[in-house]
Amino acid sequence: MAKSTRPVTIERPSPADERPAWSRVGIVAAVGFVLGIAWPKLAGVKVGPNVPGDLKAQVEVTAPPTSAQAAPPAAAPAPTGAPTAEPAAAPSNKQTVAVGPGKISRCWDKKNKKVTDCGALQLDPVAVPKLQGLAECPSAVGLSGKLTLGLEIDFEKKEVHVVKNKKDKTTIPTSTVTGIVQCASRAFANLPLEDVPNKYRNYTVQYGLTFYPPGKAPEEAEAPAGEGEAAAGSTTSEAEANGTGVVSWDTALVRKDPKDGEVVARLVRGTKIKLVGRRNDWFKVETGGKTGWIYRGAIGL
Repeated sequence: MAKSTRPVTIERPSPADERPAWSRVGIVAAVGFVLGIAWPKLAGVKVGPNVPGDLKAQVEVTAPPTSAQAAPPAAAPAPTGAPTAEPAAAPSNKQTVAVGPGKISRCWDKKNKKVTDCGALQLDPVAVPKLQGLAECPSAVGLSGKLTLGLEIDFEKKEVHVVKNKKDKTTIPTSTVTGIVQCASRAFANLPLEDVPNKYRNYTVQYGLTFYPPGKAPEEAEAPAGEGEAAAGSTTSEAEANGTGVVSWDTALVRKDPKDGEVVARLVRGTKIKLVGRRNDWFKVETGGKTGWIYRGAIGL
């Protein structure tokens, strides 16, 4: 019996079916372009030669110095035994104010009774920086001369009034003095009197100021101008302290000045020290022939 055969059919694609899918080709090309640009930056790889700026930087770093750029020869050593001159202090290019020692002229107790001996008042740490700041007062620009300012302090009301010393024989013009007093009044308006230990209610304190114009080297200011008036006391940067203490920390630092001063000694636990002064939370002590400041917590105070 003969087998039935299927007719063979041949399908011929049309020209449209043989065209590539341009949309897919575009997507693949775009992805490849992005990866080709981005991956060197992500991997930290530098493609291509250095730009002229980079080459210039390398030349400047690696090139040996020329004869014109060679280091200057070292100075010849000083002869043995020759005295070494200390460099002179260069004059300041800013207006400066040197503040002399403070003098207490009068003080009164809480009953408004005048006291003969006012003792010492720990006023310098808060008052001297304010007085030195008068160098920036507009009336003090280019000023050269001496002036005495008085501070009338009321600790109960926490007020400070700045006045010119009536006995001051200054050569500074009156209008300039008035301007300086106004600047000082603004500076002392918020004086932290709570940081100043005081025994009496009211004090009148005088400070002698010396103004130096730019280019002049400041020197120590002289005593207040009203020298004919007997002093009832003086200002100081520290209060008196008496007694002894014992270091309670494993290691306590003794500094040349409170808080940020140079360390002059290190004391171990149990070291006995002598107390000779105090400034807020710091005690002035003597130990082993050295004098310095130690934080009160280090001696359990």
